[in-house]
Amino acid sequence: MGMGFLSTIGRENEDEDPVGEVTDPVARFTEVAVAVGLIRPGDRLDGNMVELCLRVVELAARVGDRYRLPDFPGDTVGSQIRAELSE
Repeated sequence: MGMGFLSTIGRENEDEDPVGEVTDPVARFTEVAVAVGLIRPGDRLDGNMVELCLRVVELAARVGDRYRLPDFPGDTVGSQIRAELSE
């Protein structure tokens, strides 16, 4: 299962992101939907699918809320997941 977004958690400098990496959450959800055959390339996700993806992100973020980031004591892994995949 591809979890490439996890490699971006905790990055301080967005300039370090690989060139061409999609950072828009809906675009990421769309890429995954195409990859698993849910939609065809060029199709758009409907609102229900986007809502499902956002709820799955929230479920994952709640698990991540149990873990603090060492370099950012007031921050959790969950808050980073939300920042990457919900905004």
